[in-house]
Amino acid sequence: MHKILTQALVSILYAALILFSTSTFAAKISPIGTQEGQMAPNFQVNKLDGSSFNLADYKGKKPVYLIFWATWCPTCKEEIPGFKALHQEMGNQIEVIAVNVDSLSWWSSLTRSNSRVEHYVKKYEINYPVALDDDKKLIELYQVRGTPTQLLIDKEGIVRRRYPILNAKTISLIKSSL
Repeated sequence: MHKILTQALVSILYAALILFSTSTFAAKISPIGTQEGQMAPNFQVNKLDGSSFNLADYKGKKPVYLIFWATWCPTCKEEIPGFKALHQEMGNQIEVIAVNVDSLSWWSSLTRSNSRVEHYVKKYEINYPVALDDDKKLIELYQVRGTPTQLLIDKEGIVRRRYPILNAKTISLIKSSL
C-alpha cells in the first residue's frame, strides 16, 4: 500500500512539474512574426568564427534558410550531409545559417556551448555558418519548441515555410521557391 501511494504521489508531482514548466515556457513566446506568411523578426547572432549574422543584411538580397539544431539531437545529426550539400550547391542563392540551441536542454544550458559546438562542427565537417543561441532569445523569438526546426525566409524577409526536417521533398520545395 505504501509503495502504491508513493508512486501515485511521485506521478502527481511529475505531472505538475511538466504542466508548470510548459506553461511557463509557452507564456514567454510571442506569436508575432514567426508564422508562415509573416515578416520574420530581425535578429543578430554571433557565429562560431567570431563574425556576426544579421538577418536584415539579407533583406532584398537573398533568402535565408534558418536551422535550429542541437548537438544532442539525432535527427539534426542525420541532416548534416543534406545541409552540407545544400550549402555547397546553392550557397550563392540562399544563405544557410544553423543556430545551435543546446540551451534548450537543462543539462546543456548549465555550461556555455562554444567548445562543445566547435568540436561537433569540426567532427562532422560542417561547411555552413553556425551560430549560438545561449541566451535563448532566438528560441523564444522564433517559437522553437524542439529540434530540428527550420524556416525558409524569403528575400523580402517573410517566413515562407517552417519545416520539421530536411528531406528530398524539403530540398525540392526550397529549390522551387528560389
